Amino acid sequence: MRFRRAKLASAISSKGDAPGRGEDRKEGRINEITEGSILRGLLAVSLPVMAGNMLQSVLEIVDLYFVGRLGAQAIAGVAMSGTVIMVLMTLIIGLVTATTAHISRHYGAKEYEPMGSVLVNSLYLGLLISAILSIIGLFFSEDILLLMGAESKVATLGSQYLYTLLLGVFTMVELWIISASFQSTGDATTPMLIMLLMNMVNIVLDPALIFGLGGLPALGVAGAALATVLSRGLGLSIALAILLQGGSRLVLPKLPDLRIDLAARLLRLAIPNSVQSGIRSLSFLAVMTIVAAYGTEAISAFGIAARMEMVALMPGFGIATGTAVVVGQNLGARSPHRAEEGVKISLILYGAMMAMTSLIFYNLGGKIMELFDPSGSSTAIGVGYFHIVSLGYVFIAMAIVLSFAMNGAGDTKKPMYATLVSMALILIPLALILPGLLGIGIRGVWLASAIGMISQCLMMAYLYRKGGWKRVRI
Repeated sequence: MRFRRAKLASAISSKGDAPGRGEDRKEGRINEITEGSILRGLLAVSLPVMAGNMLQSVLEIVDLYFVGRLGAQAIAGVAMSGTVIMVLMTLIIGLVTATTAHISRHYGAKEYEPMGSVLVNSLYLGLLISAILSIIGLFFSEDILLLMGAESKVATLGSQYLYTLLLGVFTMVELWIISASFQSTGDATTPMLIMLLMNMVNIVLDPALIFGLGGLPALGVAGAALATVLSRGLGLSIALAILLQGGSRLVLPKLPDLRIDLAARLLRLAIPNSVQSGIRSLSFLAVMTIVAAYGTEAISAFGIAARMEMVALMPGFGIATGTAVVVGQNLGARSPHRAEEGVKISLILYGAMMAMTSLIFYNLGGKIMELFDPSGSSTAIGVGYFHIVSLGYVFIAMAIVLSFAMNGAGDTKKPMYATLVSMALILIPLALILPGLLGIGIRGVWLASAIGMISQCLMMAYLYRKGGWKRVRI
């Protein structure tokens, strides 16, 4: 349900319930996250986030489909630009995590007024980061792609896409922050509906701007990026309208409300999480470089397997996001036992999902590879990957849940340490050593990946069990 601003202000000024909670009690409703069924509360956040993640995947697939009509060089340019975006977005992931931790903690503690200040200051930081990314896009797009080894034509086409996307990156950054804020109060449906509308608009704009339909100029790959920016701009406008009209559980303060102390606290939580995400991205690039030494078929196999792996993991990120909200709100409500119960439920749900995925990939790996590579040249290598790495899927699912749980509590340093050790100090060295040491070639790289997953899970579990995350103050 939607909550009008006047009702929010009244709730804040009184000693009563949370925004809208008084009305909920009249209707027999309660906040499932902090008071009712933890499973229902977790799913209320997780399922819309899962749907939103799937819609985001559709947005990317639509771009790739229409760009594919422009030729292989255009596809390569957009694909390489996507890798650049993935690395640059690590700057934003930490800020989104910090915003979630703060707002969910305040909401659970019934401290409603500070939530608006957190959101506003997070948006200021998001604009600052967006400006930096836009400058990078304006002056260095083509140079970055050439540095990555792109051919001249590919770099030219890719830079058109990257340039346009980074100039309008603030639409994605600010919408991401607002969506996370909605989710932190338990409202994951609004961001999902906004994402649905964005997809519909993007599907119409993509061909129109790429090929010049309806009297519009044919912009090529730049048109695909512009369609993405415009659809996200529409989503951002809707999200801001909901906030300004009091249609959310957040009360915006009188602007500008710039608070250096609050911005510093947000950055204190954001930086370790950004570093953690950066380690993951750089480790993936490092493994790709190691795999490249085994030839084109190995790169193809790894690319297909890694993409399928990410698709399989994506729904569980919705569960992990719900876990962060459950932990944050219940710590704010001084119910650490409910936070722990939520984590246990999430571990079971995500673990079961990835156990099923392991069975599917282990037994059908060959058919999956042949679906994407009909030539069959990379099938044997890809099957070897699935037979070894899929054994670690349950462990990586558990590591993701525990990482989000500690991040949701505001304890962002420990997951960073676990990721650094497991990937930079275990996975990468083993990927270099095991192939020759055991005489098993590229299977040694796959074995190193599985060991990295397991070691990350064990370290996360150890740090989580110590319980320091329950006592973190933000």
